[in-house]
Amino acid sequence: MFSKRNLVDVKKSTSKVQDPKKDLPTRIKHLKVILENVDIAEAKGLFEANFSHVYNILYDSFIQAEGNLRQRELSFHLVHKAHKEELECTLWILEQVLCLLPELIHKRWQLHSLGRILSKLLHPGNSIKLRRQAIRFFLMWYQALNDNAPDYVHNMFQTLVPGFHNPATVATQISGSIFHDTSAQHPVTPTELLAVLPPSGGEKAPDHPSKFFLEALLEHMVHTVVKLEWQDKAAHHHRCFHFLLEKFKTFYLMKIFPNFSYDTSLYTPNLDLPVLRKPEAESEFIYCRVSLIMWIASYLHQTRKNIDGGPASMTHSTNSAPVGSHEDETQHESAHPSLESTISLQTNKTASDEELSAQIVREVLCSSRDNVNFVHEIYRQAFLINFSHVIAIRKIIAVYKDLIQLNVPEIPSYMLEPPEDCPRYMEDMNPESARPPRLRNDSYLGAIHKENLLVKAGMQNVLQLFMTHAANVFLLEVNPHIPKLLEEQTDACKRVLNIYRYMVMNTRMDSSTWEQLLLVLLQITSLVLGENPPRKKMSSLGGKLAPAIFQTLIVTWIKANLNVMISRELWDRFLLVLTSLTNWEELIKEWAKTMETLTRVLARHVYNLDLTDLPLDRLMEQKSKRGRRLVSRPESNTQCNISEHVHSTVCRQDSSLPDGNVLRKRAKHGLTRSYSETSLNVKRRSSQRQKNSKHRRSLSLDNIPQLDTESTDRTRSPSPAPSSGLESNSIKDSPIQLDVLSTENSTSESSGEHRGVVCGGTIRGWLPDVAVILWRRMLGALGDVNTITDPKLHSQVFEYLVKLIDTLIKIKQNQGISVDNQSTPPAPELIPPLTLILPWCFGALMLPDDFESGKLSALRLLCTVTLNCDHKHRNYLPQFYRFLHVALVGNSKPFLNTTLKFLGPRFLSLQLPGFSLLLFDLIHACNTVLNSLENLEGTPRTEAISIIANLLSLPDDLNNMSVLQLEENIHVMFCPDIKEHVVSFLLRAGRREPKGKARCIALSALGMFVYKELTNQTFHPKVSEAVNVLLLALKFNNKIIAHLASNILFLLCDHASLLWTQYPRLGNAVIHTLCAALFLHAPLGSTAGESDKALGTALLLCLGEWCMKLEPKRLLEVSEYGEERGSCLLLQVFTVLYKIAMGKASADNPGGLSQPSLNEDFDPNILSDDLADRSSPSLSPSKNHQCQKAITLCAKTVLAHLVTHLGHFPMAIGAARLSSMVVEHDDVPNLTSDELSASIFSAPNIQLFMFTENVIASLIELPVLDLPGGGVTAGLSTADKQVRVLLRDLSGKACWDASILYRSPESDSSDDNQQVDFETTSNQTKWGPMSIQPESFLVGSSTNLPQRAMRHRSPNVLPDITNSAQDLDQLDDLLQYLGHTSPECLENFDRKLNEPAAPPLSIEIEQEAIASVINQRNLEVEENRVMQFADSMLGQPISRPSSRSEGASSPAYDNSIQQASSGIIEQNAFQQCRLLFSQLGLAGWERRQQLHLLNKTERLLRELRNLDSQRCRETHKVAVIYVAPGQEDKNSILSNQGGSAAYEQFLAALAWEVELEGHTGFLGGLQRQGSTGLTAPYVATSFSEAIFHVATRMPGDTPETVLNKTKHLGNDEVHIVWSEHCRDYRRDIIPTEFCDILITIYPLGNNLNRVTVNCKPDVPQFGILFHEAIVENNILAGLVRATAICASRAKRTTLTFYQQYYEERALSLETVVTKHKHNTTYEDFISRVYSPIATPSPFCVSGSTSSGAGDGPACTGNPSMLAAALLDSHGHSHKPNQRNDSKFREVVSASDAARGVWFNNNPDVSQNVESTSISPRPLKKISSSLKSVPRRSLRQEAQDSPPESPQQSTRKK
Repeated sequence: MFSKRNLVDVKKSTSKVQDPKKDLPTRIKHLKVILENVDIAEAKGLFEANFSHVYNILYDSFIQAEGNLRQRELSFHLVHKAHKEELECTLWILEQVLCLLPELIHKRWQLHSLGRILSKLLHPGNSIKLRRQAIRFFLMWYQALNDNAPDYVHNMFQTLVPGFHNPATVATQISGSIFHDTSAQHPVTPTELLAVLPPSGGEKAPDHPSKFFLEALLEHMVHTVVKLEWQDKAAHHHRCFHFLLEKFKTFYLMKIFPNFSYDTSLYTPNLDLPVLRKPEAESEFIYCRVSLIMWIASYLHQTRKNIDGGPASMTHSTNSAPVGSHEDETQHESAHPSLESTISLQTNKTASDEELSAQIVREVLCSSRDNVNFVHEIYRQAFLINFSHVIAIRKIIAVYKDLIQLNVPEIPSYMLEPPEDCPRYMEDMNPESARPPRLRNDSYLGAIHKENLLVKAGMQNVLQLFMTHAANVFLLEVNPHIPKLLEEQTDACKRVLNIYRYMVMNTRMDSSTWEQLLLVLLQITSLVLGENPPRKKMSSLGGKLAPAIFQTLIVTWIKANLNVMISRELWDRFLLVLTSLTNWEELIKEWAKTMETLTRVLARHVYNLDLTDLPLDRLMEQKSKRGRRLVSRPESNTQCNISEHVHSTVCRQDSSLPDGNVLRKRAKHGLTRSYSETSLNVKRRSSQRQKNSKHRRSLSLDNIPQLDTESTDRTRSPSPAPSSGLESNSIKDSPIQLDVLSTENSTSESSGEHRGVVCGGTIRGWLPDVAVILWRRMLGALGDVNTITDPKLHSQVFEYLVKLIDTLIKIKQNQGISVDNQSTPPAPELIPPLTLILPWCFGALMLPDDFESGKLSALRLLCTVTLNCDHKHRNYLPQFYRFLHVALVGNSKPFLNTTLKFLGPRFLSLQLPGFSLLLFDLIHACNTVLNSLENLEGTPRTEAISIIANLLSLPDDLNNMSVLQLEENIHVMFCPDIKEHVVSFLLRAGRREPKGKARCIALSALGMFVYKELTNQTFHPKVSEAVNVLLLALKFNNKIIAHLASNILFLLCDHASLLWTQYPRLGNAVIHTLCAALFLHAPLGSTAGESDKALGTALLLCLGEWCMKLEPKRLLEVSEYGEERGSCLLLQVFTVLYKIAMGKASADNPGGLSQPSLNEDFDPNILSDDLADRSSPSLSPSKNHQCQKAITLCAKTVLAHLVTHLGHFPMAIGAARLSSMVVEHDDVPNLTSDELSASIFSAPNIQLFMFTENVIASLIELPVLDLPGGGVTAGLSTADKQVRVLLRDLSGKACWDASILYRSPESDSSDDNQQVDFETTSNQTKWGPMSIQPESFLVGSSTNLPQRAMRHRSPNVLPDITNSAQDLDQLDDLLQYLGHTSPECLENFDRKLNEPAAPPLSIEIEQEAIASVINQRNLEVEENRVMQFADSMLGQPISRPSSRSEGASSPAYDNSIQQASSGIIEQNAFQQCRLLFSQLGLAGWERRQQLHLLNKTERLLRELRNLDSQRCRETHKVAVIYVAPGQEDKNSILSNQGGSAAYEQFLAALAWEVELEGHTGFLGGLQRQGSTGLTAPYVATSFSEAIFHVATRMPGDTPETVLNKTKHLGNDEVHIVWSEHCRDYRRDIIPTEFCDILITIYPLGNNLNRVTVNCKPDVPQFGILFHEAIVENNILAGLVRATAICASRAKRTTLTFYQQYYEERALSLETVVTKHKHNTTYEDFISRVYSPIATPSPFCVSGSTSSGAGDGPACTGNPSMLAAALLDSHGHSHKPNQRNDSKFREVVSASDAARGVWFNNNPDVSQNVESTSISPRPLKKISSSLKSVPRRSLRQEAQDSPPESPQQSTRKK
């Protein structure tokens, strides 16, 4: 081990140490060499061999150092420093002697000498540092002596700490004779004991010397034990510390703890409840007490984190001394710093020594029952200490916390469970096997092996002792004027409560432990909290701790009942305590939270529902898919891994983290509806696992089972054991979780018993019966709540009861919900007890007025429970009616408002027995609410209006019903005028109601009232007034209400004819007011949005519907009264539509229409706007422009619609078809294609035009069609050809057939064969009303034109009506008169005003122009004369047929078509079309800007086909679903193939039943082949059509058909549900992304139905039917139909890119116009009118180029085509075979309807020659220039001309 040199040095040094002749420094030097080069064992042997030499060195060194230190005459600093080093060397030798020679010391070796040395070192006059070292040396010497120590040594021990014993007695004993000298005269006496090293001048004495030296004593008691090198260390170490501990108890304990109780026992615990106590007076011993407590706790407090090397929360380091020792020691380091230096490595403390000494302390303290009891009594004393020393209290709390939470590396032996038979157990076990696992080496005595069995007390005793002793913390009366002490006490109490909570939630306790805990908490609650809380709660302990105490008490009580049987006496005491503390608001709040949690437990275990994941919530929010995804996640991703045996409360420190056990539950039972269904199975499995490890549970933390926590409520999670700094605040934010399963279950469950411990069974944890009992007991824990004296707290109790009832109602609604939606579960056997609290409510209503708030809540509860409970539980109705009557007729407005708000319209639809008694009360109450304008937001005005509105639907025999009088006493009377009252209230509300929703309901009710009266034809006297209110509402400033009024008028349109018949003025007013409202609302402001656009559109469509319903006859009636006298309604309508379409409408300029006058009793504004306009105003000009454009387009559509369809709808084909199905090639010979094709472009009789940007027209000339019976021209003589006009515009496609009518039926048949020359008969023809001027009238020379000479009056005669004549020019004579009478008006005195001005050019240029025109004319006449006999120019002779049959299509027409196809063009193939084109004025120059041809291309055909396939009306598809009784799932509902009789009657009234196979209207996705049913309800007007997807009409016998049915129904935005089930229908039964509006009908019997309207939040208000309306059977279908259509329109306004049908058609028409318009010159255009397929003109030179888009060759290089058009019939107009019938007319008819045109009422329709001429050149100039006609002949011709014929006058120049 050593080198040779070292070995020689050791031997050499040993010899020198043994040599007494060597000087002392040399011997000390060699002694150091020896100890530095040998190990401890060799050093011990060397010391034992040379003990006398070693002690000699020690004694000499001490004497020398002592003598040197006492020298006063030398320099103090130099000598003193050197001498202190000598003293240090001496102390080092002393320490080596004490460490290495314990056996010799034990034999009293050098007893007196060592005693005297130590006495000198312990002298009170020494420095503090030396005294602390002396204490250490003395303890080493004292424990080595052990029992051999004499009495004076014991006395020295008790004087180590100053202040405990008088040191004088000890000094006397030491100074006695130490020799056996019997001489009394000269005894040998020692010198006086003096201080060895007095303190320096700068050294400061400790503030608390007793505390300081006691801490040193306690510290060195531990650390010196392992320093002595005994031969048998293990036995001696334990014996030495045991010796020191016992001596310490003997001499110091009673001084430190005067009240130390030896009765405290962990084995027979004294569980007397503590009482209130006063604080103890401060003394020096209290500081010592704190030090001792901290010393005990520091060595017994170990945590797993400390052992692992991590920081421990709230724990002092195991290896460190008490805190106070370090603080005081640092004050004396500067006194003698040299004493800090170390000489030998052996004096340094090593980590192993620290651990070993700590282990020895722990084992000795836990080695016997006395020591265990001693420790726990120390702990109890800590709880009794004043809060100025709160550090000790916190320390002991932390010790207990870690013990109870088992946060220790090894379980103390006293916590182990004792054997069942302790004596027999000790005899049979061998000592080695008796040692418990993980318990380290036992005590030094062999008997300790047996003692270890006796110290086992068990966990329950520890818990009972702790909970009893810790209660003392609460019961110290702290001075309230010292806030710091109160804060410290509050903090400590919260820490204790946290441990209580942990025990409650996580620790297994037996019956006695639970009972003790309950008693302790009751004691704390009753003593800390008085019956009346203090005014300043925060200045008292009770005020600060009240929430935590109440929470801990209540939760503990519930958990105790889940685990053990609690006696009735204890329950009574619990009830007594709580009822005495009902004045504490904290109790009320905690009771409410507890009831909330217990209700959640009740829902889970009794009703199998999880309130945090209800079936309805999952269905509504579609969480099922996300739930499945959550289950599929691996468990390792959860916040608390299941495999870790860490308690779940660790995870709940952050309330936002989910409970890992909840995720585990979901992962295991993801397919079950509620997690509580399998909870019992989980508990069984956990109990089986825990039975196997039960005997190991108390031994190791690893075997402690994890709690099965199931709750997901994060607000009631268990309170985790808080960490050091946050502990005081944790209790308020960490409530205890109640709804958890117990950790273990009794094995009796497997034997078939299923009763909880609260019921006398043995099953622990939650069971259905346990949940019910605890819920009811805790509900009544406050006693009778009406005995609470504080009105505020009484109100809080009832506010929570309202929440409780809402939760119970939610549970009731979620019962029986189908999870898979495939079948309806049976009705639940158990339903929530809604009526349980009604006695409290009735009692509360009889309290004084001071309790008004609570009484209002009680009244609310009564109403809510009545509306939601089952009818069989409504056995309290008489009492309920009594209180309702008092509330409704009383003077208290809050009671009145509460009653109406929570009864609502649903009360009437319940039709409770005897409810009609309250009808007059309800009317009076509603009237009272509506008459008051106070607190518009808080009063139930909407509910009041709804109740009033529903009263209208009740039977008409209400007058015979008995009602209660309007007084508090009960008296019955008859009220014959109830209905009149109701109508009056509604009229007043419609006029003046200031709240938005209430006004809407009032208007809807008025509309329903009018609709009902018109349907039943009862004609109530106030119908007219109701309609007037609705009309006034059209001009409402609020757009939503105006829109609603428009929808109501749309509803009344069903009875428009009846309304007009019964109330003619009203019919006129409806149209007039709609027009005026359009002027008000159609011009949009700068911030207009979608709501403004929707309002304008609704008004336009409503106006169109009314016009179509009223028909032309009524619209054309001339008004005989009012401002519109002399005009018809149709004129007003067209005026409004035209101005809006042209953008000329404005509210300031209504275009001659007056605004509807505001009645003085009508308010067009609302004060409280609760109508959410979900469309934000448009702030962008582009958006505003789009909205205005949409309204303009709608106006154009309505205008075109009325022009086309007014008087023609429905046509013969039926209402299902609006647009014509005729296309261009229909009825055209040789064109037989099925759809539009390019062949129409080559037909000579078809031409396509663009009339305007929104009108495309096709002119087709056809042979006369042979109609059955001759059609409308039967018996008339017409041409052999007819013209067909196809119009495509915004309103759709219309087809008109026109024929020339030759003879009226009144004409004489004898004139058939007469030939009348045109020249002689034209002037005598009287044109009829249906005639159109023939084109041939214009043909001929200018001499044939009728001319008329002009006469003049005298210049001084004023022209007026009295002197007018046909040949007098009024304007000309007026100018002549003005110039004659007022010559100042003349520009030139030489020229009269009526004389023409001079030409702008010279006379020569004018004459030259005239000559050029004449020459051109002559050339054309000559060319005409030459070419008139050519084959291509000869016209066919016209034969006059006698009837339509004679004028039928001839082979000649077919030949012309064939010739056209072969390139030979017949010019007469388009003759009739040209004639009609000219007569319609389309050939005029002024029409040229809008009139264009179309490029005939294949793309044009595609566009036309697309246009023809587009909708021409608004279309709606609505789902209709039938729910039979007992059906609440999708599969059952959609499998219905029929419904009840009432349902079928409703469908029959809703719409027409049509067969889908032959249906030509809107199908809404239904198939004609029968896969979606054979029939469907369908309804249509000329503006809209709706088809109803009826579930019972579609096949549903297989899953595939049900799926197909679901697709059709699910895609509809509006659902109508007829439900005969006892529960309300839910929109999630048929899950869909649509179903934005749900209208549900519940038949009530008695010819009444309850209707609910449920909308998604984004749907704007649309009205008609309101929520919870009561409707009669006979008007139900009409109201539902109109509501569904308006709802569909309202939903579409929210769709961003939705376009109305007319907007789509406008885009298509715009595409045709912009992409296919053929821009041509006027000449080319006229040539295409002349002939759709152009042929080479005879005026064209050969080889000329052709142009045009598919129109055939054209001559563009020569303008002669214009002449060809002008001379079309001129060449053969005078042929003798051409006759002109005097009755020449043209008949225009609609081919699809075969009906006449209604608007040709004017008997004289004439056309101006110039307006019908196809030439743009004025005829007047040409004729006047060619020839001068004598005046006489002109005058004669003028006499025979028609009255309106053009007249010309020839003037002399």
